This record gives sequence, structure tokens and C-alpha cells, in this order.
Amino acid sequence: MIKKHFLVVGGGVGGLFIAKKLSDAGHAFTLIDNAENKSSAVAAGLINPLVFRRMTLSWRTDEFIPKAVEEYRSIEQETGSSFFHALNIRRLFSSEQERQFWIDKHKLPEFSPYMNPLTAEDDTYAKAKNDFGTGRVKQAFYVDTVTFIAKAKEWLATKGEVVKEQLNYADIDPVLASFKGKLYSGIIFCEGVYVRENPWFNFLPVSSTKGEVLTISSNELPEHESLNRKCFVLPLGEKSFKVGSTYVWNTYDDLVTEEGRKQLQENLKYITDSSCEIINQQAGMRPTTVDRRPFIGKHPEFDKLFVLNGLGTKGYLLAPLLSAELCSWLDGKSELHPEVTLDRLIK
Repeated sequence: MIKKHFLVVGGGVGGLFIAKKLSDAGHAFTLIDNAENKSSAVAAGLINPLVFRRMTLSWRTDEFIPKAVEEYRSIEQETGSSFFHALNIRRLFSSEQERQFWIDKHKLPEFSPYMNPLTAEDDTYAKAKNDFGTGRVKQAFYVDTVTFIAKAKEWLATKGEVVKEQLNYADIDPVLASFKGKLYSGIIFCEGVYVRENPWFNFLPVSSTKGEVLTISSNELPEHESLNRKCFVLPLGEKSFKVGSTYVWNTYDDLVTEEGRKQLQENLKYITDSSCEIINQQAGMRPTTVDRRPFIGKHPEFDKLFVLNGLGTKGYLLAPLLSAELCSWLDGKSELHPEVTLDRLIK
């Protein structure tokens, strides 16, 4: 196989993983990133196989979960760091109907690998408000996003070229796939919400969904599991927790707000009345799509320009497998999943 050299634009979770998979496949890469990521760095990094609102399985969970475990463990080993952790997620049911949904779904073979059967302990759980019982998720994980991004970039710099720079689109020739006069086999854009500024892929219907999170300190919340109802409470260690998240659609500012703080505090009351201290507040912008499926593929006119975008709220779950599938497709070894291709825009 002829070794290729790709330019990867964007150092969020998608860009980092496609750079890794290109390297794994024997290709060279140059990763250019402005180090101002407003999605991957702020994200909680939760990997949850379930969608609680409808009590359904997350899209392609059976494929995404094992690939995520494999890839994150691999990077941990390569970097000698620890950022990928198994997590017990406890859902606090909001109604008797939701509790019954859990019981019914757990009986189905496709759901049982991800849902613990309900026990007397779940019904009497006393470390949070427990109006209708609780259920515990299996095969859930947590990525320490700040550590992951830092360690992954450091490691990738030993495998290829990592450049901290604000990209100027005028430096790109889309026909030749050149950047500042240097030719590449292809350019892969992983820019998240900033795809709207991309002169070649700004036609993609990717919007920004702003999310705010709090970091709090509490002496009463449990530190060995993540609680979920109206919001999530993720233990970070040393009596600190991340609480999230808000959803504000079609906005492109990353400023924290008083409204966001109050909403998270109100949502937290569905879980606990215990006192807590707010340590920090952050906001990020998720690249989201109407059908909740990413966009992956080639530009309709320039055949050396590619895109990986729209990973949304589950980016840390989706990125490991989707980047591997993109890399395999670039090498002509497989087809892209039909639900992520740009062809669906035409349909």
C-alpha cells in the first residue's frame, strides 16, 4: 500500500481519532488545531449505551461500545496515562411507567447486556431522591476529557505532525489538496460547529447546540456512581462533581449564563436537596444534526476534501469507530455506513 499524507483540520475528539487511525493504517498526517476547542474539551465524556428519555439503545451501541473500550485502552497504554474509567450510572426513575419500561426492556436480549435487573436495593436506594425506584446501567464509561485531549495530542506528535495554528482557508487549494503550497493526499475537516465558516462544507446542515455544565463540591453525593434524572451528576473525585447539561439550540456563543446556572441548580433538585458549592461553570458548543447522525464523506465537487462532523452529544462514544470506518473507506477497503453519508442530503 502506498503511504499517503493527510491534513487533518481540528483537534477535537474526531480529529484526534482520525489522526490515530491514519497512523495505525501506515499513513502520515499533519493535524492542525487552534487549541480553542469548545466542544470536546468541555464535554463530560460520558459513554452511555442507553437513551433514557425513550429508554432505547443508543445508535449502533453493540458496535460502538467495544470499539471505544479498545481504542481508549490502547491510547492509555501508549501514553502511560489513565483517563478512561468504567462507570456505574444509576437512573432515578421519574415515574412508575419509566420503571416498568426498564423492567420490560431488560427482558429483551438486545437490552440485557446494558441493563441490570432491578433489585430491592434499587427500589430503596437512599443516597438521592428516590420516588419511583432506580436502575443501574452496565457497560457505561467516563472519559476524563482534559487528560485525554492533552495526552492524545502529545502522543500523536510523536507519530506525525501536530501544529497549533489558526487555519486560513485562503491557504488551501481545494483541487490540489494543498495547504500553504504543500500537497496532501487529502484534507479531512473535523471542525465541529465551525464548519459553518468552511467555504466547501458550510452547506452541511450542522447546527450548534450550546451546553453549560457546573463543577460542584458536595459532602453528601455518592462518589462511586453517576446519578441521572433531569441532569447527570458525574463524580470527579475529592468530593467534586460535574453537573450537566443544558441545551440551547442554534446559538454560537460559548459564554456561561446566569440562566444556565439556575437551570442546572433547579434540575439538580430532582436528584438531591443536599447543599453544594459551585466551583466552576463552563459552556461548550456541540455540532448537531437534525437526524442525530454525523456527516462523513467526500465533497461533491472536490474529491480530495473530506469531512467528519456532527458527532453531537455522544462524540466520545462515536469517534473511535467512525474514524476507523472513515480511514478504511479512504483506503478503499469498505463502504461508509449509509446513515452517515452526505448522500442522504440529496434523498
